[in-house]
Amino acid sequence: MRSPEYYTCVGCYLKILYLVHQFFPKYYFGTERFTLNLSSQMRRLGHHSIILTYDRKASNPSYRRLSDGIYVKAYDYDQLPVISFLNTSLSPSQLIYDRQMEAAFPKLKLGELDIVHVTHPMWLASIAKRCKTKHGLPIVLTLTDTWLLCPRGQIDRNFRFCKGPTAEGGCPTNCIFKDRSKTMLRHSQAINLLNLADEVVTASKLTAETFRNNGWNGPIRIITHSIDYRHIRRSEPDSSKFSLVFIGSFSLQKGLHVLLRAMQKVHHPRVALKVYAPLKDNPRYAAKFLELARGDPRIDFLGEFDLADFPRIMAGASALVVPSVYPDNYPTVVLLSLACGVPVIGSNVGGIPEIIQNGANGILFEPGNSDQLASTIEELAINPDKIRRLREKIVSPRRSEEEAFDYEGIYEKLVSRSS
Repeated sequence: MRSPEYYTCVGCYLKILYLVHQFFPKYYFGTERFTLNLSSQMRRLGHHSIILTYDRKASNPSYRRLSDGIYVKAYDYDQLPVISFLNTSLSPSQLIYDRQMEAAFPKLKLGELDIVHVTHPMWLASIAKRCKTKHGLPIVLTLTDTWLLCPRGQIDRNFRFCKGPTAEGGCPTNCIFKDRSKTMLRHSQAINLLNLADEVVTASKLTAETFRNNGWNGPIRIITHSIDYRHIRRSEPDSSKFSLVFIGSFSLQKGLHVLLRAMQKVHHPRVALKVYAPLKDNPRYAAKFLELARGDPRIDFLGEFDLADFPRIMAGASALVVPSVYPDNYPTVVLLSLACGVPVIGSNVGGIPEIIQNGANGILFEPGNSDQLASTIEELAINPDKIRRLREKIVSPRRSEEEAFDYEGIYEKLVSRSS
C-alpha cells in the first residue's frame, strides 16, 4: 500500500484537493460520480487531482494508524490518487466540524496545494476550514444535497419533508436533535462553512433557494451536472415488453416503496421492472421492499452495478423510474438515462423537474402517489407510441468536459486572486 506522501506533485499546473464524504469503489452514487468525473477531467486538462474521502467502516485492516483514533490508506482509482480517512472515535452527533480530523490532516504531508474543492462536507469540513484559515487556500463548495442544513436530508422523525432548520414551516419539533440548541449549533457551523467558501455552487435552482431560505444570503452559482459519455450507448426499447428500470439505494427518500406499490396496481401483462440497488447497504430496510415484491415474477432485484455495465442495464429499457419522495438535488441517474435515449418517469420534486419536462423527455407525477404512478405506467404500456414520441424529444445532456471547463475557470480565477 502506498503512503499518502506518495501523492505529491511537482510542476503541475494546479494541484487540487477534492473533499468528498465517500468514494469509489465502495460508494458510487451521484456525488461520488460527480467528483470522479470532475477530477478525471481536471487530470486530462493537465492539473493534479487528489481525492480525500472517508470510510464509515469501524475497522479495516488495510488502514494504517495516522494519529489517535485516526487511520488512513492510499489507493488509485481510475488513475486518480485517493486517500481515505477512518476515524474510530468519531462523534455520532453529526456536527459539521470535527477537531480530531482537522488536527490529523497535516500528518498526511500533501505538500503545497493550490485550491480545495468540497464536493460533500460530511466528515471532512474541518479540513476545508483549516486549509482556508491556516493556509489561505481558496475554497470551492459544491452543494450536491442539503446535508449542511439537515443530516437526515430534510426528512423529519415522521418521515415528512422539512423545509429546514430556520425556514418558515420547518419542523424543529421533529428534528433528529431533540435539543433545539444542537440544531442551531449545527446550523451556525453550516453558515460558517458557507462563509468560508470563496465560491458556492450547486446544480439545482431549488437547492439554491433552500439554502437562501435557511439563512445563507451569499451568491450561489448554478452549474448543471453533466455526463461522461465513455460508458454511454444509445438504447432501443424491447418491443416484446414494457421494461422499467430503477437505479438507486434502499432508502426511504429514493421512493422505491412507491414504485413497488404502484407495480401491485399495474395489471398490464407486458410490464416488467429491474431494480439495481445494493442490498448490503441497508439489509433490514431492503427486506421491507423485498416483502412488497414477494411472489411477483415481473420484478427482478439485481443488486449493485458498475458504470461500465450501464449500456447493458439500459438495453431494451422503455423508461427509467425515479420515484423520489424528497427533493433530490440534480439526479445524475436522470442524465445518464437521457444520454442513453431512455425517457424518465420521475417525481415532480427537487431538481427532477429542472431536467424533465412533462410530456417532452419524460413524465412527471406527484411524489409518493403510487396510484398516479401506476396509471402512468399502464398508459405508457398500452400506448408504445407515447414512449417513441418521448424518445424523439430527448436532448442529450451536456458532456463532463463542459462542466469541467466551468469549474476550471473558477479555479483559475480564485488561485490568481489569492496569489
